[in-house]
Amino acid sequence: MRRWKGDMAKQVWGRGENIRIAQIDSGVNAHHSHIGKVAGGLAFHVSDEGMIRISDAYHDRLGHGTAVAGVLYEHVPDAEIWAVKIFHETLSAHIEVLCAAIEWCIDARMHIINLSLGVRRDVKELRDVCEKAERAGIVIVSACDKGRGLLWPGYYPSVFAVQASEDCRADEFYYHADEPVSFSALGLPKRLEGPLQKFNLQGHSFAAAHMTGFIAKWMEKYALRSSREIKKLLTFDFSLIG
Repeated sequence: MRRWKGDMAKQVWGRGENIRIAQIDSGVNAHHSHIGKVAGGLAFHVSDEGMIRISDAYHDRLGHGTAVAGVLYEHVPDAEIWAVKIFHETLSAHIEVLCAAIEWCIDARMHIINLSLGVRRDVKELRDVCEKAERAGIVIVSACDKGRGLLWPGYYPSVFAVQASEDCRADEFYYHADEPVSFSALGLPKRLEGPLQKFNLQGHSFAAAHMTGFIAKWMEKYALRSSREIKKLLTFDFSLIG
């Protein structure tokens, strides 16, 4: 097994300038103290007739999307971060809605799609749209929760899968070259001060967000614009990359 550790604190990195990140989640609370400027956003709804509708009501009422976005802003505060809301009352959505959201990201020419979520089964429509995004030069980063069987889309070759690790700080990751889950990263969001910290969210969702931030930094510094170029970068000893 080829496994090595990357330390993002050892190099001088950018702040995500000119990198467009779509965060598909429960929306974003743009007024939260952990959030910078939201570039824009939209929400996907399923009507009573079963049709997918789009609105601009991307405000987060669950808190998950905002906490994930807080990690992204901490790493790359100058990136264009777009809130793509598919979760409303609960952290669940129809697979068709997720696919429609990824299609929108392709049309909008995003550079990275952050998926702090997972699906329990391999669905052809999801596989196809992830491959379409990869062909368009979009990097997809997805959380992977083996314990709960939430393996897709992270297990697709077109997607970078990430899981949480207690061995990582906020500026570290592990790369697993020969495993379906390519990366391990810190599974904690931006710290809340005082006693509120014990109520903070944690898990694979935030590991994915940390990894999305790292990849955005690589894309800015080395002018990378595809998952193929990211994979090529990862074939080198990361400690020697300057």
